[in-house]
Amino acid sequence: MRFPDKQVGLCVAAMVSCGTMAGYRSDDLQDTRYFMELICSVPAEPLPMQILALANNAGKANQDAQMTYAALTNHRQPHLDCLGYLSQLVLHQINVNKLPLLTLIYQNNMSWRSYRMFFRDPSMATSKQTYYDLSSMLLKVASTMPDGLVKTKVMHLMRCSGTVSLAAAACSMDVLRVWGRWARSEGVVGKSYLPKSPLSALPATGILAGFGTDFMTNHAFGRGTVAVPVAWIDCLAPHARFILQAVRLRNRMRIGKADFSGQHSVESILYLAETFWQSSPFMLQRYGLGWWVLQLPAVRLIVGSSSFRQFEQQVINAELECNARPLSPQMTEAFDKISKQVCSLSEQFAHLQLSVDGMQQPVDSEMAANHGMPTASSSFTQARAAKSPCLELEAQVGLSSGLSSVQEAVDEWFTGLHGFPAPPLLCEHATQRGQRLSKKAIDNLSRRQHLPLQIQALATDRCWPLKKALAVYELVMQRHSLSLAELRDAVRLSSPVRHPNAKGGKPAQSQHVNRSPGLPLISISQFAAWVQQATDDIASMSSS
Repeated sequence: MRFPDKQVGLCVAAMVSCGTMAGYRSDDLQDTRYFMELICSVPAEPLPMQILALANNAGKANQDAQMTYAALTNHRQPHLDCLGYLSQLVLHQINVNKLPLLTLIYQNNMSWRSYRMFFRDPSMATSKQTYYDLSSMLLKVASTMPDGLVKTKVMHLMRCSGTVSLAAAACSMDVLRVWGRWARSEGVVGKSYLPKSPLSALPATGILAGFGTDFMTNHAFGRGTVAVPVAWIDCLAPHARFILQAVRLRNRMRIGKADFSGQHSVESILYLAETFWQSSPFMLQRYGLGWWVLQLPAVRLIVGSSSFRQFEQQVINAELECNARPLSPQMTEAFDKISKQVCSLSEQFAHLQLSVDGMQQPVDSEMAANHGMPTASSSFTQARAAKSPCLELEAQVGLSSGLSSVQEAVDEWFTGLHGFPAPPLLCEHATQRGQRLSKKAIDNLSRRQHLPLQIQALATDRCWPLKKALAVYELVMQRHSLSLAELRDAVRLSSPVRHPNAKGGKPAQSQHVNRSPGLPLISISQFAAWVQQATDDIASMSSS
C-alpha cells in the first residue's frame, strides 16, 4: 500500500495496526498522546517479549492517575508489525515534521504532553483531533483500495477486527472484556483498576501479535535477536541518548520538576528506532526507492553501506529460522497466506550509491551481481526456496514485481532473470513435479504473458527484429509516463486473447487502465492509438 501523502499514509498505517492490537475506539485514537513506557519484564521463550505501554486519558483530566494503558508488542510478521508502523510515524514526525518532542523533554517543559500521536497536519499536533480528522484520513487511504469502507463504521473497524481475531483464536471471554475495557460485569476491579495495567490482557496481546495462545513458550521473534548498531539508532533519534541520561539524572537528583513520563517516552523512542531498523530490510523490499526515510541523507548513507547489507542478511536469516517453528493451530492458515504474500514481493531492491550531498544513484542488478551485492528480497526468496520446492515455485512466479522496464519484462518471460527460469518453463516444471500453483500465481502468470507475446506478434507481423518491436512499447512508456504495471494492464485489456464476453467484464474498449489516484484514466482505444503512433514513428525512423 503506497499513499502519496506520507503523513496521512503513515498515520493511517500506525492508527489501524495499533488500534487493532489495543482495541481502541475513535475517542481513544482522537486523544492518544506521546505517553509511552517500555516494559521488558515478560519472560517469554525463546526471546523475552518487549511490551510498549501506550497511555491514554481521553475525556479525562490530564493527570497521570487518570491514565489507562494498552499493551503493544512486535508482530511475528514484519509487514503486520504495529510497533514497526508506529516507529515510522514517530520518527517521521521527529525528523520530517520537526516535532520538538525531545527538545521539550530535555528542557523540562511539560508542554510536550499536549502533543498527539495521530494527526492530519503538523499544525494540529497539539490539538485534540476530531472524529472527522481521523476518519477522513482513513477514508482517503481506503478510497485507493478495491473495496471501500462503510463510512459510519470506519473508526470502529480496528476494535471490531481485534475482537473478531481474538474470538477466532478461542480467547476467553474474561480476557476479551479486560482487553476491550468491557468490564462492567467485573465491578470496580475490572472497571477502574485492571485497565491501568498494560499486562492485564497479556494473552490477548500475544494472540494479536501472531504467536497464538502459547506465546509464552513460542515467542520466536527472529529479527528481535539481531543487534542494531547504536550509531544507526542515534541517526534516527538525534541526541535522544544524551537527553535520556540528562532526564534520568534530573529525576534521580530531584532537580526541578520530576518528569518520569518524559523519561519513559524517550526510552520508548529509542526502542522504536531499534525496531525500525530491524524491520527495514522488509520495508526496503516492499517500497524500494520510494520509501520516505531515504530522503534523510544520513539514512541513505547507511542503507548504501556494506555493513547494512550484512545486517539485512542477518535479519533475513533470523526470520527464516524462527518462521520454521510450528504455529499455533488457530493461526496456521492465516500465516500460511501471509508467507505466500511475502514470498511474492519484489525480487530485487537496487542498492544505492550515495554522495554526501544527498544525491542518490541506484545500482543496477548487473552491477550488483558483479560486486557480489545480495539484495534483501533475493536472499530471502532463495533461502525460502531451498527449504521447500513448492515455496520455490510460488516465489519464482511472483518475482516480476521488481521489474521496471519493457526489456526486463521480455527477458523474464522468454529467457528468465536473476538465475530463475522463464515462467513457461516454471509451469512445465510444476506439471512434472505434480504441483499445482495457487490461483494468485496463475493470475500473476496470466498478467505477465500479454506484453512479451504482443511484442513477439508485432515483430512477426512487421518482419522486425524483436528489439525493434520492443522499442515501440518503450516509446509509449516514455511518452506517456506509464509504469510497467500500467503498460502491462493496458496490453492485457487490449489483447485479442482476452475473451470479449468474460464473466463480470465490460467490453475491452470501454475499460480503463488502473492508475494511481490523481492520474488521468486511460481508455483502451486511447492506448491503441498511442501504440499505433509509436509503431509508425519507429517504422519511419527505420526507413529514413
